[in-house]
Amino acid sequence: MQNIQRSFYTGSGFSDWEIGDVTIILHDGIYHLFHLIIPNHDYIAHAVSHDCISWKRVKNALFVGDPGEWDDDMLWTMHVCKVGERFEMYYTGLQRKLRGTNSMIGLAVSYDLYNWEKKNQGIFPIESKGPYYESMDDSPRKWLSFRDPYRIDHENIAYYLICARSAWGPVSRRGCIGLLKQDGDQVEYLKPLHMPMVYDDLECPCVFELNGRSYAIASIRKT
Repeated sequence: MQNIQRSFYTGSGFSDWEIGDVTIILHDGIYHLFHLIIPNHDYIAHAVSHDCISWKRVKNALFVGDPGEWDDDMLWTMHVCKVGERFEMYYTGLQRKLRGTNSMIGLAVSYDLYNWEKKNQGIFPIESKGPYYESMDDSPRKWLSFRDPYRIDHENIAYYLICARSAWGPVSRRGCIGLLKQDGDQVEYLKPLHMPMVYDDLECPCVFELNGRSYAIASIRKT
């Protein structure tokens, strides 16, 4: 039997937990994996593969913003998808002066998946606000969850699923899947897609279709 050598993709730093949340997109026969770097969260790394087993690191996708910018502290979970002729990355950013208490959603674009440019104007960055979600002025925990964006298009309309917190309910049970609707240069805050009234957060929400039915999943976090 032929001995096939594989180059498995792992971190090589202080711990085995340096590869954080990931998003993968297939384009022209190449899988592109984007992931967080733990614990610093200071950039979003990029690796490519032809088989999803052997991976090669390439140019990093995004870095934290310059001092004073809204994302100058940390970058958290992202989602990459193709929109028209370009690729869009929706990512979570935190600001140093707010000491990470207000996570917001930003946008970066690329035409080749290797070179990315932040495009945070218009509706971006998007932050949590009422009446359906907690705001900085109405947060019993004194810090907001509004992160882990996931875009889904339905009937030519863009929607965003967000790890969010409802504006009402017991403090430790407000975790929900937030839902936003984009209409041109406007964003509409809709009622939560799902609020089980059990968890502190529902992280990394997404939707997939199987046998004609749609399913929403998320990672639960209890307090």
